[in-house]
Amino acid sequence: MNIQGCSQQSNLTVVPNNRDLYPEQLSPQVNSTPSIPLTGKNLNCLKALNASLRKALLQIAGCNRHWSAIPLPGSDTFAVEAMLCSLLGTTDHLLIIENGIFGSRMAEICHIHHIRHSVLHFDPRRGIELNLVAQALEQDRSITHIAAAHFEKLYGVKNDIDGLAQLAEVHGCRLMVDAIYTFGAIPLNYSAPALAAVAFSSSKCLHAPPGIAFVLVCKSELAQRTPPRTFGLDLKAQYHSLEQQGQWRISPSLSMMASLHQAIERYQQQGGREARYQLYCQRMIHLLKGMAALGFRPCIEPQYCAPLLVTLTAQHGQPFDIGLLNELLRQQQLVLSVTPGEEERSFRIGVMGELSFTDIDSLVNAFRDLAQMQRIDSLNELPLG
Repeated sequence: MNIQGCSQQSNLTVVPNNRDLYPEQLSPQVNSTPSIPLTGKNLNCLKALNASLRKALLQIAGCNRHWSAIPLPGSDTFAVEAMLCSLLGTTDHLLIIENGIFGSRMAEICHIHHIRHSVLHFDPRRGIELNLVAQALEQDRSITHIAAAHFEKLYGVKNDIDGLAQLAEVHGCRLMVDAIYTFGAIPLNYSAPALAAVAFSSSKCLHAPPGIAFVLVCKSELAQRTPPRTFGLDLKAQYHSLEQQGQWRISPSLSMMASLHQAIERYQQQGGREARYQLYCQRMIHLLKGMAALGFRPCIEPQYCAPLLVTLTAQHGQPFDIGLLNELLRQQQLVLSVTPGEEERSFRIGVMGELSFTDIDSLVNAFRDLAQMQRIDSLNELPLG
C-alpha cells in the first residue's frame, strides 16, 4: 500500500505490501525551484553547479580524495546499471547477494548485458548471512566482485554491508553497493579497502526530485581498462568528460540539478546525515507506537530493521478492508494506491521525505477508524436471537 499526498495540505504517501506508505519527497523550497533553460550563457553556471554537487556528495558520504562522484541522467536504476556495466570486465565474475527486488534487479541487468555472474539467495525477511557468503567465496575462487543492496524495501531489511566488505577483502574481491534507499541517512565505511562503487540517486534520503543518478567510484576502478557496454551509461566516459571539460556527455536538466543543490543546502542546514537519521528514527518510533496500539507489528525482527521503511502486518491475521481504508484516508487528504506484494494483509510505510508527526498521526487515526468500523460491521453480522 502506498499512501501519497493528494493535496498541498498533506505530505504523506500511503501504500498495502502489496501496499507502501511513502511521503512526498520534496519540501516547498525544493519543489519551487524554477525551470532553467540550458543555453550557452548558462554553461559556466552548469560547470560550477556540477563541481559543487560532486564535491557536496563526496562530503556527505565521507569519502576521501581517492573517490569521485559521477552523475548520470535518469532514475536510481540507471545508477545501478551504469555501475555494473562500466566497472566489470569480460573476465570478471560477480556474486550477487539477493534477498529482495534490488538484488533481483542486479541479476537481471547482468543477464541482459551478458555479464558473468552468480546469485546467492537469502530469505527476504532476514539480512545477509555472512557465513554462507564466505562459504560461496571459498567454493568458487573465480569470483572477483560482490554486489548487494544496503537496504531491501520489500520487508525493510538492512543488510550488513560493513561485514560484507570485510569478507570481500579477505577473499580479494571488490564490492559494489546499491545504496539508493540509504545514501544520506545510513553511513557506509568508504575507507573499506574492498569497496569499489556505490550507486544512489537524487531522491530518497536527500529529498530532491528524481531524475539524476549518481555513482561514487573509487578512482582506482576508473583506471581499469574495461570495454563499455552502453553509450549513455558509460561511467568512465562521463568521468573523463567531467574532469576534462566540466560537462556531462549528454545534456542534463539544469533545473533538476538546481533542485538537488537546494535540497542539499537544506539537508546541511538541518544538520546533515546524523540529524536526518535521528529524524527518521523519531518518526519511525512514533509510527510504530501508534500502529502497535492498533494491533499491527513489523514483519521482520528488530535487528534487521532500519528507520526508513517498515512492512507491517495485522496481528492474528485480522483482515482489513482496503477500499474502506482508502475512503478514510481520502478524508485525511491521503490517497491509497495498491502495488504488487508478497503477503496479504501487509503493507509498507516509509518515513522519508517531507512529512510531519501530524501526518503520521493522521495515518494512524485512519487505521483506528477503520478498525472501529470493521468491528461494528462484524457485530451487525451476528445472528439475532
